[in-house]
Amino acid sequence: MIELKKFTKEGNLYVMKRQYGFGLIVVLAMIAFTVGGIYYKNNAVIGIFGVLAVICFIAIWQEGFSIDLDQNEFRIKNGLINKPVLIPIANFLNFELVKVKHNLITTNVSLNLYYRKENKEKCTGIAQGFTTRSMQNLMNEINEILDEHSR
Repeated sequence: MIELKKFTKEGNLYVMKRQYGFGLIVVLAMIAFTVGGIYYKNNAVIGIFGVLAVICFIAIWQEGFSIDLDQNEFRIKNGLINKPVLIPIANFLNFELVKVKHNLITTNVSLNLYYRKENKEKCTGIAQGFTTRSMQNLMNEINEILDEHSR
């Protein structure tokens, strides 16, 4: 039995715990602009950034990644409007870890999942963060879940 740090197990369903870090910084920045608009009495800034902050927070709340071993599929929900992507485990190809740096400072690290659909290679994001180590740990935990299932 493996110890899960990034997932909760509900039978044969593994649900990734919410990761607020990157998204909350974006929401807090928008709230800061909204507060600045209130301070300078600029209704346009208040309206635009206030609404964007709420929309971004709802989108972050709806994001999710799960591994359903009964259905043998990944379920990935990204964004506000997009419907969940259901990927059979048999169509899974590999992971990609993308690190974005500006002036030697890592600004974003994302974990992507590649899969085959209709004889085409497709890609979808699983998680974002600030450190390579956290994304690598997440990828290792997913591999452990899949290895445990394949036994």
